[in-house]
Amino acid sequence: MKKNISVTYNGTQATVGKLQVNRMLPNYYANTVGPFVFLDYVYPYQQKPETPEAPDGKFAHPHRGIATFSYLFSGELEHYDSQGNYGIVSAGGAQWMNAGNGIIHDEHLSQAFQKNGGVLHSLQFWVNLPAKNKIEAPAYLAVQPQDIPEIELADGTGKLRVLIGDYEGYSSPVVTFTKQFIFHIRINPNQTFHFEAESGLEYAAFIPTTSIQIDGNEYGNSELLVFSEEGTSLDFTNTHNEVVDLILFGGERYQEPIAAEGPFVMNSRLEVAEAYRDFFSGKYGKIEYTH
Repeated sequence: MKKNISVTYNGTQATVGKLQVNRMLPNYYANTVGPFVFLDYVYPYQQKPETPEAPDGKFAHPHRGIATFSYLFSGELEHYDSQGNYGIVSAGGAQWMNAGNGIIHDEHLSQAFQKNGGVLHSLQFWVNLPAKNKIEAPAYLAVQPQDIPEIELADGTGKLRVLIGDYEGYSSPVVTFTKQFIFHIRINPNQTFHFEAESGLEYAAFIPTTSIQIDGNEYGNSELLVFSEEGTSLDFTNTHNEVVDLILFGGERYQEPIAAEGPFVMNSRLEVAEAYRDFFSGKYGKIEYTH
């Protein structure tokens, strides 16, 4: 039985610094998909070669209660945080940070990328942590492109990269606390990717550019699709003469209360207030820009 599309959403436009962003989750129709409570799509941004600016903290900000996951279609991002973690990842890689009980981080264009120029094109997800993991110490992982399993799909359909979770025996190095997944699927020209969903999980697809055909209808160019609970069969057809990108994500429904405000996602309003209190009292530490 086919899964039907229950929600389509074209996002809310925003500007973050010099980047144009499309805010996909949460929205009026769907607040969450599995444990995912936030999705920002960064449109392709052309960085002209320039004298690089060293980070000075003006974009640093706190998080608590979530894991952030920034995935790069192209470009290069540099990460600093108040736990002393540091990393640079480039196209095909990802920055994963478990904010746990509180951290301050600064994620920005690397100095080498600023100097050489290029196109930044990326996504950022927030993954809601179970209550027991919200009180743990923060952690960080720079996921390099070669660390992500990439699978050749049958019959020349395309490729699938396991960004988070598992697929046919291949596992992402990213730590998870509930059943969840993000797959980057690249469908070859005039091919159809068939996917069998697992019962009991929530599913959504994000199509960043071009378009994909589902049941004879075209969807894409920065569009989010959320699928109904019923059914297991999904077919995505590329009718173009170029490879098309598809992000398929979801997981187990988050079962605990959700209280979110600003950069904090907790289980009660009191915990949100405590998160702000601890941040302003300096408990999250300070970033040392030593690299």
